[in-house]
Amino acid sequence: MKAIKYGFLILALLGFLISCAGRHSERFNTQRGAAIGAGFGALAGQLIGRNTGSTLIGAGVGTLVGAIVGNAVDQEHQIAREAALTNRRVVYYDDERDHAIEAIPGPEDQHTKCRKVTKREWDKGYLVSERVEEICEGEKFSRKY
Repeated sequence: MKAIKYGFLILALLGFLISCAGRHSERFNTQRGAAIGAGFGALAGQLIGRNTGSTLIGAGVGTLVGAIVGNAVDQEHQIAREAALTNRRVVYYDDERDHAIEAIPGPEDQHTKCRKVTKREWDKGYLVSERVEEICEGEKFSRKY
């Protein structure tokens, strides 16, 4: 019965942490990932070990993994923001992995103050993926302006 109480408590905490994450889709992913990872890790630790020590270990491991994943997402978004702000092509290159990410800004829409940025991912000289992101000066809350 105690495990069920802890499970509900952890689920409530996880819901709270997710709701606090807000609409910052392009920022603060490290913190959001750490919070969500802590919740899921604590839940997994409690379900596996059924004691406080396991819950704390799960929360710690979940926090670390969530922060690492969130930080990777933050870095991925940074190159598009940098290209949009400077209106110049930006390339991040990793010599060790022979991997590059390139961001090419498009023209700015004067009405919305948004700029489309083409992001290309290269691996060992081959184009792996290409996608277009929209970067805006402020925050856009709907598809309509």
